[in-house]
Amino acid sequence: MKSKYFSFFLLIISFLSFSGRYSFAQTFTVELQLKNQPDNTIVFGSVKGDDFIAIDSTSLKQSFGKVNFTFPQDAHPGVYRINLGTTTAGKILNEPPQFLDFIFDNENLVFDTDYKVPVGNLKIIKSKENTAWFGFLAKDKVIRQNIELLANEIDNYWLKGDTAKVISKANDFNQLQMERDMFISKTLDENRGLFASLMIKNLREPLLDGYLTPAERKQAYKKEFFKTVEFTDPLLINSSIYTDNIFKYLVNYNQYDFTQEKRKAEYIQALDLIVPNIKSNDEVYRFLMAYLVHGFNVLDMDNVISYISKKYNFPQ
Repeated sequence: MKSKYFSFFLLIISFLSFSGRYSFAQTFTVELQLKNQPDNTIVFGSVKGDDFIAIDSTSLKQSFGKVNFTFPQDAHPGVYRINLGTTTAGKILNEPPQFLDFIFDNENLVFDTDYKVPVGNLKIIKSKENTAWFGFLAKDKVIRQNIELLANEIDNYWLKGDTAKVISKANDFNQLQMERDMFISKTLDENRGLFASLMIKNLREPLLDGYLTPAERKQAYKKEFFKTVEFTDPLLINSSIYTDNIFKYLVNYNQYDFTQEKRKAEYIQALDLIVPNIKSNDEVYRFLMAYLVHGFNVLDMDNVISYISKKYNFPQ
């Protein structure tokens, strides 16, 4: 009798061991329903800052249909991309390919889109993450366009010396920025725990007073920028959020009429504000410093790279 129970016990242990081995081997897929796809190779891969790391590729035999890709078993949460290839005109003009960036965080994904306008024609059939992300982007685009229109109006009134008109638009400008910030807070509350929320949180921007001149607003942006975003979570390395934010910040230190010497001085000033604010996490720090060195190398700014190497002891 004891032997019979012991055999049954071993059978249960064996079953649990077998099921345990395979319970963690779940794989996830992304399905893309395509229209107007030319005879291009379709490449699937992950995004890491400015880099695209190819994982798999396929093609369609006709201009419409479905393509499927399987995420690697050890796939990390983050942004992935399906590169649909370059248009005929784009090949002549050396333009980048058509592509779709999306979030993956351990769920099966199903999308429908058109090669001609992948993001503009995107329909999310299945994905909690991307429903939240693209829903936010669509609404945020409208708000940001309205903020930019008001900023341009205010700048024009400043140029004309019409302070009365500046005052009449400044309140609207300030109010709209606050509405955007509240919209971000509301979206974060509604989507706690999603990878999309990590990204959305880092799309905040300083609230700039519309009563300031354009030059004063620019200085305020430089001063306040790092109070609105964080560079602390290594998960976001698997997206372009960090690198986009650094690039956006650096743009404020350049002007078309700068001499190379003036541009160098401005970028060094920017670096002295950037570097202390990206040091909280060593992995993030090393990733962004490498991005900065590479960027200045592309710009042939060896003097700025030397400054980084000497002051921050970061290898060239």
